[in-house]
Amino acid sequence: MGKLKTRLIIAFVSIIFLPILITGTALALQSSQLEQKDKTVSQSYQQMEEWLREQLSKREISQVNIEEAVERFSTEVKVTENGGEIIYQSSDNISAAESSAVTLPPAEFEVTSQEGHLYTIEMRTQANLSRHILQSIFISVGLGVAALITLIIVWTWYISRTILLPLREIYRATEEVREGNLDYPLTYKKKDEIGRFIKGFNTMRLHLKQLKEEQKQYESSRQQLIANVSHDLRTPLSSIKGYVEGLQDGIADTKEKQDKYYQIIRRKTDQLDRLIEDLFQFSKMELNKFPIHQELVDSQAFLQDVLEEFEMEAEKKGVELSYQKPIPSVTLSIDPERIVQVITNLIENAIRYGAKSLEVNAKVSEQGTFQLAVHDDGAGIEAKEIDKIFLQFYRGEKSRSRELGGSGLGLSIAQSIIQQHSGQIIVQSKPNKGSTFTLELPLFMK
Repeated sequence: MGKLKTRLIIAFVSIIFLPILITGTALALQSSQLEQKDKTVSQSYQQMEEWLREQLSKREISQVNIEEAVERFSTEVKVTENGGEIIYQSSDNISAAESSAVTLPPAEFEVTSQEGHLYTIEMRTQANLSRHILQSIFISVGLGVAALITLIIVWTWYISRTILLPLREIYRATEEVREGNLDYPLTYKKKDEIGRFIKGFNTMRLHLKQLKEEQKQYESSRQQLIANVSHDLRTPLSSIKGYVEGLQDGIADTKEKQDKYYQIIRRKTDQLDRLIEDLFQFSKMELNKFPIHQELVDSQAFLQDVLEEFEMEAEKKGVELSYQKPIPSVTLSIDPERIVQVITNLIENAIRYGAKSLEVNAKVSEQGTFQLAVHDDGAGIEAKEIDKIFLQFYRGEKSRSRELGGSGLGLSIAQSIIQQHSGQIIVQSKPNKGSTFTLELPLFMK
């Protein structure tokens, strides 16, 4: 049962039963006091009767000071001789039997004096017990009502402070969030349902704030991308146009110059091709239509063919590429084309940023994953840049990236591919000492 529900149940139970308990207790105490009073009156009555019997049995009524006894025992007395003539009456109202008076049994008795006179004695007390009973009831009920009102006030204040006030703050916070203010934290220290709700609300608020910041950064990056791509596309196009015009105008009048012009044009078109391909892949990611078609492959056969091809390509560019032989043979569930795309991106990045040698190692880790590590001796990456290199549109050295034709999308696309294979890319790098990119993929379990 939740703490909030427990508090509400306690509130309702205490409001219902505590006033009843207080009223009952007060009535019990008042009843005890009435019983004590009744006992006291009974004792006074009995003492008065014994005194009168003793006095009247020894002397005549005229010789007995009844007034003194009436005052001492607080009892009204009426004496009748031989059942007729009233010879003594302590109060004019005693015969009227007032409703406020209580007659205690026996109400009357007879005494014969030593001269033989028969006296009938009637006694009543003036104890107003009915008034005391009503007073006791009123006091008891009053205490119960007072307790009820006090509990209602206390619980209303408590619930208002612990439930209604936080709810009001939550409503105010939702209005702030609706207006776009995500810097409006809610504070609530209790660990009840409302506390958990407020904690969830703050988590949601922070998540929305993070998403808003990421969206803002994303939009800024998109705008930067448009500016960069516009410049990056214009630069090689301008170069290609210039060299084509040079060929047309006959500036390249020797075979050697023509071959150089063609080589430059080829390099610039390759640069354009990389930019356009990155943008095409990015558009697929944006539309959530990044296709992954997994199939079972043998790691050794697959990587042997891929790395042999890369080895020849690297050699043409004056880069030494070596890889471990034999490559471990395990079964992987991958999209071969996409994994080749990732490896291509890592190797081309290394070559583009100054690597002269590349080393590729594959192994099966103790955790049961297949790891492919690509190590280069290139420029390396600053520690503060490592967490950013997988961000879309991010380019560490912008001037150099533009010169080399980078769009800032390659590693982001590579990471997306590996994540869709339930794997990850691990980066280790130091400036001027090279980098190691490790692809970690799960093994296929039959």
